[in-house]
Amino acid sequence: MNVATPGVRAISQGIIADGAFGKPAIHRMLRGTWAFTTSVAPCIVAKLVLDIIRHITRTLRLEKDRLDMELNFLKSQLNPHFLFNTLNNIYMLSLKGAEQASDLILHLSEMMRYTLYDSDTPMVELQDDVAFLKNYTELERVRYGAKAIIIFEYNEEEVGEQLISPLLMFPFVENAFKYSHVGNDGKCHVAIRISASGSFLTMSVRNSKNSVNNVPKEVGGIGQANSRKRLELLYPGKHQLDIQDEEDTYSVTLSLNLN
Repeated sequence: MNVATPGVRAISQGIIADGAFGKPAIHRMLRGTWAFTTSVAPCIVAKLVLDIIRHITRTLRLEKDRLDMELNFLKSQLNPHFLFNTLNNIYMLSLKGAEQASDLILHLSEMMRYTLYDSDTPMVELQDDVAFLKNYTELERVRYGAKAIIIFEYNEEEVGEQLISPLLMFPFVENAFKYSHVGNDGKCHVAIRISASGSFLTMSVRNSKNSVNNVPKEVGGIGQANSRKRLELLYPGKHQLDIQDEEDTYSVTLSLNLN
């Protein structure tokens, strides 16, 4: 079977007809080489480009799968110490016959429902994610009691049906409560503010700390490093994360374009 390409046949025929080093043979060799290159090179380049695209796509898919696994772990473990403390508070309030116990049960049940069912999708409504943060904050407010000054502010008219990746803001809020320390007035301070203008979201979290308290990198099973990766993967070029670690305060500001 003759498998030679037209360019190769032209070269071989020219060499036979004019000699190996004659000008006509060289011209034919160059023309044949050019024809061979222009016919084969685009295929090689296209294959290389496709291989690169496949490699990048596979890498991104693996990274997303890994982050999804860590997100599922976060949803499944919700800080056992927090849950135990909350249940203990509910129990103590119930012994006193306090009406507040029923409110705590409602907050906790709403949180569990959200983590088990509502957030089991790639995107959730912003109002639902903020409601989860509010329930978490209310439970922490009871746990801290008079020892803390806790602020949670957002405008219900601004926060609506915009879509966001579930529990994206939660590690920063959990971090604030977990590592908040007594300030100069003898109280812990945690301030959470969420605002939205259309698809643009801003969340700021600020907590008190002492000069010797270092905030660990890994928080709540997912950590700030993982949160950065989720932001880079899910919102590339659409977010800004500013973290300020000062002597007596620790603050996080997240700006996000949800579109």
